[in-house]
Amino acid sequence: MKMVINNLGKIIKNSPFNRPYIEKYIGVSRNTLSNWCTGRSYPTIPQLLKLCKLLNVKVEDLYKLREEEN
Repeated sequence: MKMVINNLGKIIKNSPFNRPYIEKYIGVSRNTLSNWCTGRSYPTIPQLLKLCKLLNVKVEDLYKLREEEN
């Protein structure tokens, strides 16, 4: 099993914040935030906690377990 970001893009889209604001608030580039939304990379724990606080979600709302394919 592997933990993956599930719906960060959707949560951001439904939030009152636009991506440039979130990028500045967290201190990351547009490319980094995009990579988080697509699952190519993941935020550090401090970034994740700051993101959850801003978006008013729990860590569990952002991640899900996925079966690993061999």
